[in-house]
Amino acid sequence: MRLGFDAKRALNNFTGLGNHARILLNAMMRDFPENDYFLYSPKVKTQLFNELHGDFKIFLPESRHQRIFHPGQSFGFYSALAQPFIFLKKVGLWRSWGITTDLLKEHVNLYHGLSNELPFNIHRSGIKTVVTIHDLIFLKHTEQYPFIDRQFYKLKTRYAAKHADKIIAVSGETKADLMHFYKVAAEKIVIIYPSVDAAFQKETQSDFSALEKYHLPAKYILNVGSFFPRKNQKKLIEAFDLIKDKIEEDLVLVGSDGSIKKEVEALIASKNLGARVKIISGVANEDMPAVYSKASLFVFPSLYEGFGAPVLEALFSRVPVVASKGGAIEEAGGAGSLFVDPADINELAGAMLKVLSTDGLKKQMSEAGYLHAQTMTDKVFAKKVMKVYKEVMGH
Repeated sequence: MRLGFDAKRALNNFTGLGNHARILLNAMMRDFPENDYFLYSPKVKTQLFNELHGDFKIFLPESRHQRIFHPGQSFGFYSALAQPFIFLKKVGLWRSWGITTDLLKEHVNLYHGLSNELPFNIHRSGIKTVVTIHDLIFLKHTEQYPFIDRQFYKLKTRYAAKHADKIIAVSGETKADLMHFYKVAAEKIVIIYPSVDAAFQKETQSDFSALEKYHLPAKYILNVGSFFPRKNQKKLIEAFDLIKDKIEEDLVLVGSDGSIKKEVEALIASKNLGARVKIISGVANEDMPAVYSKASLFVFPSLYEGFGAPVLEALFSRVPVVASKGGAIEEAGGAGSLFVDPADINELAGAMLKVLSTDGLKKQMSEAGYLHAQTMTDKVFAKKVMKVYKEVMGH
């Protein structure tokens, strides 16, 4: 098959949706090399392209023709050609419309929108389509999105949900949301859980020397996530404050900047927790497995997730998990994890203390969690997605 992909996130985003796309693309190229893979993106960050392995065919709006780039090759020259197309890139017309023309020129059989959207004219092209819907947070937590952004997300997601030949939902909760908000038929949606970076799946000893540059404590509870209200780090800090004198572990928060980072820092200061709570930003992807595996416990009290990839990363790292009850996070965590009301700091504190102080519980949870994670390896992920492609193509 000649497979096209919306690669904007894969080639420009260092976390989240970018990780999801790169994991899938690498697994596809490794396990199904007989296909041709075409990546479409308005721009490329060379560092991220070098995380892809194989001769992916890259299309940029400024080049308007096929280019095959190899790891280590610079995109600087082609970026210089972008000036005549800079307006189109800024308003997103190429990604939302022009890509379809390029797909037809290259005789692409199937196009996969990897992050909630498809080109608006693709339903007239005859090209088969699959779209991955990660979440509908913009409908369920409207307070976290500017009005204009919400309107664009609604428009793009509604079109993709209506016109895609098949929808991949990353969790049962996302499938239920699609059926509720957009009245999508259940049989049109396939639930396929994402996987995590291959570095988390290798049976190798973590490189603990990589931890020195982050000055991590000897023992710690870990949380990973950007500093936004739904990630709920403030409740986690309050819960930690309740048990700090009963445990040896400190609290480490790993995440990029967000709208409440300053509030989180102020809360830490107000509770005089500066010596026990550490915020770390800018952890390199290759260091994350080591950061996870050295943790005594992973805690993820998020209020809403499409799936909850950090939970799965912890399970692959053989670290016990305490997370929010209900929804997609329980799907990610499996039966071996403990789930609590994320708004109840007493329940959250109690679960953390239970795991850290009960003989044998940490080992029991880590073993059960690791077993659950094996159902979501990148090999399983790619195989299920390829099955969808073949069904859509009638193979």
